[in-house]
Amino acid sequence: MKTSFLAHGKVIIIGEHSVVYGYDALAMPIKALHIKTTVENNPEMWMDTARYHGSFFDTPSEYDGLKYVVKTMQKKANNNEPLKITYTGEIPMERGFGSSATVALGTTKALNQFFSLNMSESEIMAVTNHAEMINHGKASGLDAATVNSDYLVFFNKKMGPKVLQAKLGATLFIMDTGELGNTKKAVAQVSQLLSESEQAKANMKRLGELADLTKKAWINHDVKTVGNIFNEAQKILHSFNISTTKIDQLQKIVLDNGALGFKLSGGGLGGITIALCESQEIAENIADKCQDLISNYWVEKI
Repeated sequence: MKTSFLAHGKVIIIGEHSVVYGYDALAMPIKALHIKTTVENNPEMWMDTARYHGSFFDTPSEYDGLKYVVKTMQKKANNNEPLKITYTGEIPMERGFGSSATVALGTTKALNQFFSLNMSESEIMAVTNHAEMINHGKASGLDAATVNSDYLVFFNKKMGPKVLQAKLGATLFIMDTGELGNTKKAVAQVSQLLSESEQAKANMKRLGELADLTKKAWINHDVKTVGNIFNEAQKILHSFNISTTKIDQLQKIVLDNGALGFKLSGGGLGGITIALCESQEIAENIADKCQDLISNYWVEKI
């Protein structure tokens, strides 16, 4: 028997880090980036990924969230028969695309089908979000909600996800710096800063307010305001010491060549950046200027 499930990635538009502290955030699914989870019977518990091939429960600690998912699903099914779980896809790891949430959700849904558990959506999301807590130390639930959505997600920890189907009427230029981000380290670093600095707390509150302002501007198709918000958010994220020299270099090139706004996306300390452009032509021109600094890029109509 074999079952597969395809789950897509995500990009945070605004509200990374502040969403962990109860503020709002806005994120969008990226359908072009996905990972397929395939589950099948096997003589022993086995995992196949681009980076690891071997015994499932001997995997490095970075796979602890997935180990939790599999053990939990086996327990729910009352079935400990060995399985081979294979991951194939195109989401770069540790960049801010939600790869850990994508594989946690994909594994939960694939095993739900494999074991015919008929779990509810809320039960599936509970397992996925617990895996994210294991992966990142402190997870808001935003990544899991967005990789499980076909539309833009406006998210709050208390209220949960709300779908936002409105289009802004612009182009989002996404760049992979090629530098591995580290969400767990970034979250711990920001938490430490907040415990020491009143200014950091004020900045975090402002970051949360910017998410609400983005939603209003988005619904009103106010592209320039969203661009200004991106730039203000990046100043705040930079003040949290989670930007990098390369991200700062990209910011200058992007803004010097016609983008309306620029910010890092995700945990920071590397990973991806996003720029708001009025057209695809502007985005492609910026891509040419940045090609020596980035490992890949994507252009999305938003």
